[in-house]
Amino acid sequence: MTSLRQAAPLSRRSFLTGAAAAAAVWGVRLGPTPALESAAEAAAKPVTLNVWATPENADALADIAAHFTEQNPTITVTVTPIAWDALSPQLLADVASRAGACDLATWDAYATGTVAQSFLDLDAFRKAHPDLLDPNYDLSDFDPSVWHVGAVWAGKNIGIPFHNNTMLFYYRKDLFSDHAVRAAFLGQYNRPLGAPKTWGETADVARFFTQWANSSSPTPYGIGLAFPRTPTLFSMYILFWADYRRSAAGLAEWGKVDPDYGDYFTGARTPAFANSFGVRALQDMKTLMPYSPNPLRSDYGEVLDAFTKGTVAMVPHWASAWPAFKQSQALQPVDEKVGVAAIPGTHAVGGLWGLGINRVSKHAVEAFKFLQWATNGQNDKERFLKFGLAPARISTLMDPEVRKADPRAAPLLDTIAVQGYRPRITQAPKLADVTVDTFSQILAKQKSNDPAALQALAVEWEKILKG
Repeated sequence: MTSLRQAAPLSRRSFLTGAAAAAAVWGVRLGPTPALESAAEAAAKPVTLNVWATPENADALADIAAHFTEQNPTITVTVTPIAWDALSPQLLADVASRAGACDLATWDAYATGTVAQSFLDLDAFRKAHPDLLDPNYDLSDFDPSVWHVGAVWAGKNIGIPFHNNTMLFYYRKDLFSDHAVRAAFLGQYNRPLGAPKTWGETADVARFFTQWANSSSPTPYGIGLAFPRTPTLFSMYILFWADYRRSAAGLAEWGKVDPDYGDYFTGARTPAFANSFGVRALQDMKTLMPYSPNPLRSDYGEVLDAFTKGTVAMVPHWASAWPAFKQSQALQPVDEKVGVAAIPGTHAVGGLWGLGINRVSKHAVEAFKFLQWATNGQNDKERFLKFGLAPARISTLMDPEVRKADPRAAPLLDTIAVQGYRPRITQAPKLADVTVDTFSQILAKQKSNDPAALQALAVEWEKILKG
């Protein structure tokens, strides 16, 4: 059963600043986790589990819950969809008050540092309840970075990766396959037309599909870019920056990427972008902007709409965009009209969602049973095939049935081990706010794109990090 209650959403800025501050206050008041009932005691009485989930995850969880109850008739699971920017503050308030209004919740990996204290330590729970462990449950079936970002904080296992909503590159397959279009592109660029492998190639293809630059283009613009003055821009920069950050030169200069601090930081946890490489990443973005409709005022919804309406020939977007393409009448048959590839350079932005148990849940035993069920290999596969939620498990992406059924599987597998990440630390929201302000001014030519501008931004970061 799925409850349709929808919490009133907060503004994105209010959530990003308010939730982190609330966590700092509530974090010292939580006290110990309540004593957990035994598995035998739990099995003796009917229980209703309440799951809070963002809307994009809720339908799949409700379907999984229905099948779980068929197998476990004494446990009913209610899934309540809550807007992403309301869910985390609501969860923090529930834990602070020790109400236990929800038993499990999804969380955005970007907010891990803020909400991690709300979730049960699963390693400790497994040690206390070895009888509950499913012998067929494979904890090794996750890419190490996906496991860390979607399941671990401060050395504790606080949940299980549920939805690896990473970014992919979508393009008009029918146009890229058209003989006349291909011949024209070959004549202009002396190479075959195909899904671009680099951002330099992307600029060529985007120009070719933009009518002001090529009057015979079948689309008004070449690419849809979401560079608004919102946290979206904080994510989009990683698509371009990660190519430099994770290059051989970048790794030699700044060390390995720390999965808690993400690609913006060095391995020593200091800002990595305040240099000529950071400038080049912004220049790569600026190079593409003339071939996109209003990129500084477009967010994810606008670029999705532009692609479905045929306004643009390409768009980088989340894996969760695919169901919208399948439903668009203008893109039918979708398998013939829409191609899917890895992000140019292959370093996408990871958009992981985890699923964890509320540390003040009064039904932790039953919640653990559901958590194992909801995140097992079979349900990872089923929710991809049925609801389009990008898999968190490697085995799903390698499954022949999955790879035949969904064109996202192959590029997701190529991407999963090398995708870039936003910082997960508690200061991340404030870092995003000041970064978006600077980047917006640079992209709008209100501020020079030079190392000095990025060094000034890095100084602001250091102040935020020091508190």
